[in-house]
Amino acid sequence: MELREKCEWAADNHGAGTASARGECTWAAPCSHPAVWSVRVSSAVGDSWWAACADHATASTVLSPHATD
Repeated sequence: MELREKCEWAADNHGAGTASARGECTWAAPCSHPAVWSVRVSSAVGDSWWAACADHATASTVLSPHATD
């Protein structure tokens, strides 16, 4: 998985009616923290948008590649 884009959370980046569009963190679901980031990642099946709370974005080596430096 590779990070393509990371921006402040915006419902328009996510599919209507999804947990991500409602502002729920979907990066490490289940998570009770609100999303603060919209992140687009690529994988073998294509690009997808996820919502991430501050804690999960900071802890993720995908979303914060320098977190382990």
